[in-house]
Amino acid sequence: MFRLWKSAVALLLVPLLMTGCWDIKHVQDINYVAAIGIDYADGKYHVYVQMLDFSSVAKMETGKPTAPVPVWIGKGSGDNPLHALDDLYQTSQLRIFYGQVNAVVVSESLIKKGIDDFEEMLRRHFELRYTPWVFGSSMPIDQLFAVTAFFNLSPLITLLHQPRESYKQNSVIAPISMREFYASYREPGKTTQLPSLTITDQYWKRDKKAQDVLQISGIYVLQNKKFKGWIEKNRIPGLRWVDPRTRRAPLIIQAEGKAQVGIALESPKVEITFHTTNDLVTYGIEVMFEGQILYNTKSYPEAMIEQEAAERVRMEIVQTYQEGLKDKADLLQLEHALYRKKNREWKKLHERNGITLKPDSLKDVRVTVKLNNSGKIKN
Repeated sequence: MFRLWKSAVALLLVPLLMTGCWDIKHVQDINYVAAIGIDYADGKYHVYVQMLDFSSVAKMETGKPTAPVPVWIGKGSGDNPLHALDDLYQTSQLRIFYGQVNAVVVSESLIKKGIDDFEEMLRRHFELRYTPWVFGSSMPIDQLFAVTAFFNLSPLITLLHQPRESYKQNSVIAPISMREFYASYREPGKTTQLPSLTITDQYWKRDKKAQDVLQISGIYVLQNKKFKGWIEKNRIPGLRWVDPRTRRAPLIIQAEGKAQVGIALESPKVEITFHTTNDLVTYGIEVMFEGQILYNTKSYPEAMIEQEAAERVRMEIVQTYQEGLKDKADLLQLEHALYRKKNREWKKLHERNGITLKPDSLKDVRVTVKLNNSGKIKN
């Protein structure tokens, strides 16, 4: 009898020891957000989310897509970013999950107002990671989220979600992740350069119809948590030459009004030096490049190309410095370099009269170019 009782108890305990999946959620039972954006207009915050049908994305692995992947765009409004999300939840049909967010877009109007409220919400939301790419934009955010990819591929294969791939081939304005944005935004003496995203139909056609694609058009500049202005990328060509993240940047050398030589410069090594006198500080920049010749129409000597390239890079760095002065922005990160390398002197200058860049604060720019590859052929 006792043995029978023990067997009955053991059988009753078996279900309790088994692993259960009562609360399991299938892919189709959750709304996955791929991108989130926020705007400020008419005294309210407006939050946009871009959602994808991941079951359709998965099907692409089994065959060539014949139609664009459907994109769902939601919008919620409220007196603060959290209320705007709560407004969106009222019609979401299913639970919204933010663990797959890969891009964040902030409107120009919100950047001008101040992003502290939105930044606070993003930092505290437990589902959001620190890896999404961050952009600013003056375009309607819902239009940005609606841009499709080439060849009917997933919208995840666009500049919004994969800016690094294009940057590796043509390094002009570096993409910035949320982690890098937070670090830059709160770092003393650091100038945050937020890439601006826009839509253009001037470059590509699908069959005979103009095709909308995404493009990086410039940067929003924030310094000491304050908005300094927006600068078009054509005005700041020297930004790429002082950024160690630059992978490959083309440079055209002209002669007699025509493009004669094309080279690609890679992985700059940047050194910033300082000289302080009383309450004044001056800076020097030394940059070294390796590169390769892309074309050389007149068979110019290599030494001549290196010299001309170095001078062109030097001029573009100076031009970028001067463009930053117009908005009282330190685009070359000179003050931050002083903060990192000579912190005591930086503190003393701040305690006295602060640090202000002037036209003559940048005393010297030295550039060295070494070409180590002439392409497939050698002249």
